[in-house]
Amino acid sequence: MTEKKCAVCKGNGIIELLGSECPFCNGTGEFTKTAEAYLDSHICQCIFLDRKKCPLCGKRCHHDTPNKPKILIEPF
Repeated sequence: MTEKKCAVCKGNGIIELLGSECPFCNGTGEFTKTAEAYLDSHICQCIFLDRKKCPLCGKRCHHDTPNKPKILIEPF
């Protein structure tokens, strides 16, 4: 039987996007319903990387407009 892992950090205990301990599993990497619920309804985080793919779920950008987030943050 496969052990379920935290949906947000994928069992690593660390959110790589932030480089910090996962608050959903407290760094254990264990499955939590909170993490699963968050991932089901999360806001696309593509603006932190390439603006084409969400780093949390790995899916194509799922903003209201395809691959064009409503708010663009330009690098300084």
